[in-house]
Amino acid sequence: MTTLSGRADAAHALMMLLAEHGHLPQPEFELHEYESDTGAPDWGVCLVVGDSLSRFEQWRAALDLDPDLIDYSACSHGTSLSAVGEVHGVSVELFAVPDPTK
Repeated sequence: MTTLSGRADAAHALMMLLAEHGHLPQPEFELHEYESDTGAPDWGVCLVVGDSLSRFEQWRAALDLDPDLIDYSACSHGTSLSAVGEVHGVSVELFAVPDPTK
């Protein structure tokens, strides 16, 4: 059974990110469960910056996520971008589906 306390580290990391980067464009965010390297479930933070490549890059740089590890995937709206790293001790995923006209 998953308990609320299992999400505490991810919730704390999210609050830290929002406090530290309040000057950046507002993302949508959620705590999400994922499978850790050990195979056990763990909780992390997902930030969705919408359809803007510049917002994605602002957040990627602020989170110090490696630009060489950006994943480009085809989706129904074009190409999605995602970058994953660890921030404040939890997994953080940054996600966008840039609009090529913007």
